[in-house]
Amino acid sequence: MNFKIEKENKDVMVILEDNEKELAKAKCYFEDTPKVSGKNIGCIGELEMEDEESGIQILKKCEEILKEQNVQFIVAPMNRNTWNKYRVLKYTNGDSAFLLENVNPIEHNAILKNAGFKEIHTYSSTKGLIEDSYKSEILDIAKEEIKKENIEIRRFNKENYLDDLRKIYNISKKSFSRNPFYTDIDENDFISQYEKYIQMVDEELILIAEKEGKEIAFVFCIPNFNEMKEGKPLETLILKTIAVLPEYEHLAIGNVMLSEIAEVSKNKGFKKWIFAFMYSNNTSQKMAKRNKTEVIREYVLYGKEITNESGE
Repeated sequence: MNFKIEKENKDVMVILEDNEKELAKAKCYFEDTPKVSGKNIGCIGELEMEDEESGIQILKKCEEILKEQNVQFIVAPMNRNTWNKYRVLKYTNGDSAFLLENVNPIEHNAILKNAGFKEIHTYSSTKGLIEDSYKSEILDIAKEEIKKENIEIRRFNKENYLDDLRKIYNISKKSFSRNPFYTDIDENDFISQYEKYIQMVDEELILIAEKEGKEIAFVFCIPNFNEMKEGKPLETLILKTIAVLPEYEHLAIGNVMLSEIAEVSKNKGFKKWIFAFMYSNNTSQKMAKRNKTEVIREYVLYGKEITNESGE
């Protein structure tokens, strides 16, 4: 067996071969990666392997390469940053994969652990009936407070989608900056990620909250078109993202927007919704519990400290 090393711009692709047969591969990222506590962070992504042995070997080789680049902590699996594919499936209730659920397979957990990686962050996706959506007097009070604050909640405008995507970008940058391993993203790169979904979405299922014309919150939902691929009726909505600027979180705008989504989606024939990829113990998970959803998936992100030759 031998390793083939290929430089790809700022990154390094590592391929493990045996008689020209590809056994495993992974990409090492060490530039434009997350910055945490002043440490140089490296990432291992695009991880594929034939079996556990080849997987461990490819991870060890990537570790050597990243160590040569003075990386102090490795995150895996992650394709450079959290705006791209990352996380490993840890638990599933057996439901079919939903649209946008692009993570590493459950078998990778044992391989990463056996290569010395440890769990550092966990995430979940939950599912429930839209008819069980959160209702309370507190929510009604929140709606009145939002009106008093002259905050308008409106649907996404497909005709001027670039303007609305820029608003979503501005909210995302500020709201997500507190998430683990957050990195800034260029506006054009962000728009290109969302733009590909615009023709697939219903503009009534994307809401933007504004105060005096300035964006302060949004909810982005998309139907689970995987159901149609499986020959099933399209009845599940995916809550892809919900974000509120920190200074407006006290107004419960997220809960109010979700209640509006629930009413609109029920009228459109949706029966279930999925709260996708929520970071453990954050506001989204509290919303999911409030809406009586149950966990259908758990995911994990792994990390590994890199020591120098003296063991420090």
